[in-house]
This record gives sequence, C-alpha cells and structure tokens, in this order.
Amino acid sequence: MEYVRVSFVTGDVRDVIANGNVVGSTETELALPANYYVISLSGAGYAPSHRYVLVSGTSPAQPLPIRFDRA
Repeated sequence: MEYVRVSFVTGDVRDVIANGNVVGSTETELALPANYYVISLSGAGYAPSHRYVLVSGTSPAQPLPIRFDRA
C-alpha cells in the first residue's frame, strides 16, 4: 500500500475522492494501492478542481502531500 495526506483549510474537513470513490477525509493518512489517481474533494469552494497524481514510493511516515486551497 501507498499513502497520501490531502490537506485543505484547517477545520474544514472534506471527503477525499480518488478516481470517483470516497477514500477518506482530509487531514488524515489514507492508504491506496500504487497507481495514478484523479484526486478531488467533496463540496465546492476549493481549487484546483482536481489533481492528477502518481501515488508510489510512499510510507506511513512520509505520505504523498496533496494540497487544495479555497477558491
């Protein structure tokens, strides 16, 4: 398994969507199989609308950081 940590505005917890499926929430380490993913958040008001990422070569101690900001 590989690991990502998706960040948004502190205190505004959102669902994290990977390739169309909810996989967890922001501000937590999420375990995913190694692969390419389209990552987005639930709700509106964030930018960019999605990120394309390759999830590979990570560990629980060093997850891939993915950041979204307010739109």
